[in-house]
Amino acid sequence: MKKWLTMVFLPVVLLLFLSFPFTAYTHPYIIDSYDVVIDVGHGGIDGGTSANGVLEKDLNLLFGQKLMKELRQKSYHVGITRLHDYSLSDDSPFPHLRRHMRDLTQRKLIADALKPKVFISLHVNWSKHNKRRGPVIIYQVSGKSYHLARIVQEHLNSYYNMKKRPQKGTPYFLMKHLDMPSIIVELGYISNREDFRLLTDEKAQHDIVAVLVHAIEEYLLLYPADEA
Repeated sequence: MKKWLTMVFLPVVLLLFLSFPFTAYTHPYIIDSYDVVIDVGHGGIDGGTSANGVLEKDLNLLFGQKLMKELRQKSYHVGITRLHDYSLSDDSPFPHLRRHMRDLTQRKLIADALKPKVFISLHVNWSKHNKRRGPVIIYQVSGKSYHLARIVQEHLNSYYNMKKRPQKGTPYFLMKHLDMPSIIVELGYISNREDFRLLTDEKAQHDIVAVLVHAIEEYLLLYPADEA
């Protein structure tokens, strides 16, 4: 009898979960609590910035996939906003909004539904000054978000051999409207020759992802979600 109920109940729960007006790629079973949601910036019609024929949306996706894989191998519960070249605005239940705002609102809906301990949005940077390089971490104006940004910035600084400080994300929609500790990770400047090499080199990609994993692990150890 219990086996029969399970066979009926689980498909119904999954159907209800998948009927939400958003797309999120998670484990193939229901999870009570997510450790990390990886937000893969841009996608579909929105390519983001570019250099030498390489689109930001593709680099974001590549790093997002690698980061998700590494975190899951360490038994973290991880969600990701897209696993393909796809525009999240296409799923928006708010057709009256501009496309960019539909995209951002969809990312917020995913984060609000999964309620992760941390939300990390992956991007790459561009500047007309091609000497500008290195990672930039943008954070919410909140204590835990700042601590997360500081730890990620310090780890990436060490890899890039730089001394950068995280920046407040006051103008950014997601940094203003998410409840959980959230950061935007600008992995480097695609417009800079050295950063471009790192962002497109397979070994460097692996190393950068490993740095991100270590930083996330450190934050989750130092600042458990159940602490004020």
